[in-house]
Amino acid sequence: MSFVHAKCSVDERRNLWSSLLADKPSLLPWCIGGDFNVILAPHEKCGGRPFAIAEGVDFMSFMEEVGVFDVGFSGARFTWSNNRRSRARISKRLDRFLVNGACLDLSDAISVLHLARHPSDHSPLKISFVARSDNKPWPFRFLNVWTTKPELLEVIRQAWNQDISGPPLRVLCSKLLATRRPIQAWNKQHFGNVIDAVRSAKMAVQRAEESVDQNASEECQIELNKAQA
Repeated sequence: MSFVHAKCSVDERRNLWSSLLADKPSLLPWCIGGDFNVILAPHEKCGGRPFAIAEGVDFMSFMEEVGVFDVGFSGARFTWSNNRRSRARISKRLDRFLVNGACLDLSDAISVLHLARHPSDHSPLKISFVARSDNKPWPFRFLNVWTTKPELLEVIRQAWNQDISGPPLRVLCSKLLATRRPIQAWNKQHFGNVIDAVRSAKMAVQRAEESVDQNASEECQIELNKAQA
């Protein structure tokens, strides 16, 4: 994996292309990802000055020389925005993942998702090589937000004070398991599914960003502000 944050000028980016070419593995799978600070075609930009063809050609030449491919994406069209309104708004697809042929052989389904930009001006990129296909239980995770409720301590105390016999480590494991279930039940009553709530909020921001990318009207911007809040 190589992660990049390219410079704004063409000459400085060419230095980066040369450095990456020197790091090119001969046989190993290779994935390059990050902010390349350049786009390949006019449709990867909305607003601002016209697309500079020379920059796109320079970037494409680098990709051909190194032997990497753009794996595409799902989600919003653009990964960066200056977050201005109306005609002053500029959006571009500056961030992407590039992979070589050996990397493509690792997985039948490499996918990239553009996540919501908020609160940054860049979208985080999520790349997946393998889909989760097993039926293993999800691990228990303690959420810090639970500690804002004083009654949690009593839930833990009641579960922990059960009489359990056996070797000390078995007693410890049994008490941990016995405490987890009441905490999960208490969480559903007081917080609901926090992870799902956060995921839904992020999806709402992402949908609002996509709407602004398509139509930079005042109404769409207001909906985006609401989703971000």
